[in-house]
Amino acid sequence: MILGLDPGPAETAYCLIDQDFNIHIAGKAPLVDVFNFFTVARPPDHIAIESIQSYGMAVGRSVFDTCYTIGRVLQKCDDLGLPFVLYPRPEYTRRICGVGKINDAVLRQALLLRFGGDKKGEPLYLLKGNSDKRSAFAVSVYHLDVLNSGGVR
Repeated sequence: MILGLDPGPAETAYCLIDQDFNIHIAGKAPLVDVFNFFTVARPPDHIAIESIQSYGMAVGRSVFDTCYTIGRVLQKCDDLGLPFVLYPRPEYTRRICGVGKINDAVLRQALLLRFGGDKKGEPLYLLKGNSDKRSAFAVSVYHLDVLNSGGVR
């Protein structure tokens, strides 16, 4: 099981997938609630986290708060001995979409083309209506792609 995270300043999006890319749960919650996934009877085998990357532009408070959230996630992983990896958005979107700089609509379309629809009963239904959940799914998909290709991160 791979837990994908898209950390945010107030809430963190999460998506838990299995080796066949099936989504078991996806949502968005305060970080303390997301930490419950780390200590369940069977914690995830890997945690894939969307990281922050500098683009040379001025940033606001929310970016720094997101950095602090990522730091808390990394510390929790270290404390529990859980393997984790950080991926900046351009790295995983380049693999999924074929280009590095994309918007949420392009990422959604690429995921729909690869995995199917997001209507009730379809594979991506749990991601419907929330770009942060799609990002959490995409980063976990990218990590599984890396693992399946023999890449080590």
